Amino acid sequence: MKIRDLENVLEKWAPLSLQEDYDNSGLLVGDRNKDISSVLVSLDVTEDVIMEAIKKNANVIVSHHPIIFKTLRSLTGKNEVERCVELAIKNEVALYAIHTNLDKISGGVSFALGNALGLLNMKILSQDISKMYHLVTHVPKDFSERVSESLFNAGAGKLGNYDQSKFVVSGKGSFRPLESSRPFKGEIGILEEQDEDRIEVLVAPEFKYQVERALFESHPYEEISYAWIELSNFDTNKGFGAIGDLPVEHSEEEFIKKIKKILNLKSFRYTKSRNGMINKVAVCGGAGVKLLSDAIASNCDAFLTSDISYHTFFDAKKRIFLADIGHWESEQHTIDLIADYIRSKMTNFAVTKTESNTNPIIIS
Repeated sequence: MKIRDLENVLEKWAPLSLQEDYDNSGLLVGDRNKDISSVLVSLDVTEDVIMEAIKKNANVIVSHHPIIFKTLRSLTGKNEVERCVELAIKNEVALYAIHTNLDKISGGVSFALGNALGLLNMKILSQDISKMYHLVTHVPKDFSERVSESLFNAGAGKLGNYDQSKFVVSGKGSFRPLESSRPFKGEIGILEEQDEDRIEVLVAPEFKYQVERALFESHPYEEISYAWIELSNFDTNKGFGAIGDLPVEHSEEEFIKKIKKILNLKSFRYTKSRNGMINKVAVCGGAGVKLLSDAIASNCDAFLTSDISYHTFFDAKKRIFLADIGHWESEQHTIDLIADYIRSKMTNFAVTKTESNTNPIIIS
């Protein structure tokens, strides 16, 4: 398997088009045409993580956080970012980041945290709503299934909890090949008829480019008739954070003990709850305090995230149990999430999880 095959698998799961403007997800270092020996999964890229990859003969590191955020103006080893990039290049270790695009998919980073806490009936907390599209095209009947499968593999046909959705009408198509044409069927200057299927598939905006490319790669015609139609349907299956219910209502004291045990925390900062009981819980892996108003509006009893300022706790006082559980701590289950997904889709190489603790913050 090539590194580009891994890219395709990850970007079908969490398309790069979902990442925020400030982000830098994707392949950051490495040759996408190289073979994969094995993959190491980590939350961050550090010198220790790269050395671990070299020791384990892993020539690809997939991390949640991108090692390169700002423009690199030099490679002189003056900081850890430059040293990491140099070390990766010298040892031919590819670096791939899957960051805010993984935050925004249903089942992504926040869902991993929610699952660890045992939340039920989870859904996205703050939806990133966008209109969906219909792709309409005409395909020779004998190629209808091949083209449909290619479109589905590229991400078409998904709506909510359904996939492989399409509408097909059969009919007769006609065309006359002109000079310099290379017809799939027929002769120059002679009107030709062809049994065709009109295929319509749903496409979320983040898959539009991949689906159109798949159409051109799988369709047998030299000239392809197709159209994009904007629908009234909205794709509500992406956004930040997650919301769910505890299996049973917890007292504030029970919930605090649960958080400490599951996330292996010695302590964390929090505000008092409204009435001492916790049932409906919102979570956001990483720095998700911007979702506080969404959690309050959703009538949540608690909101767990990280990187909360002193003054923000005043906004939550007597309204919601607001907890700063730490950035690394809130995203630690992302390592399992990524590793398990790659293993489920690619069985040709080993996938290991880092043994290095990359959390730069020490609490004692």
